[in-house]
Amino acid sequence: MRRPPLLTACGGTAAIEMAFLLPAFMLMFFGIVEFGRMLWMQSTLQQAVEAAARCTVVNTATCDNAADTQSYAASQVSGFTVASSRFTVSTPSCGSQVSVSLPFNFVAPNLLPWNITLSAQSCYPT
Repeated sequence: MRRPPLLTACGGTAAIEMAFLLPAFMLMFFGIVEFGRMLWMQSTLQQAVEAAARCTVVNTATCDNAADTQSYAASQVSGFTVASSRFTVSTPSCGSQVSVSLPFNFVAPNLLPWNITLSAQSCYPT
């Protein structure tokens, strides 16, 4: 007794397996890339506010008022641009404090539908 050729045919199984697995692998790949980009942006923002808080205390010629400190902080961000108005400068009990809050925009917003806000702050003692 012979089996019908349709039941024993193996053509196209690789295409079907690829159709099932490719979306999962692409989602994992884009998730890793986006998570790395988010951590890089967070690290850059933290470095910028630390440098600006230090500038208000150490280099008063460059950062003598809040507007100068905000523009200095914006100039310390590398790789992307942040408006200087996003940075806030205050003088709490710890000394000079600079903080920033920035929404993180995903490259593929429909793939990863979360709203994440990156924030960083630094206080440098006077």
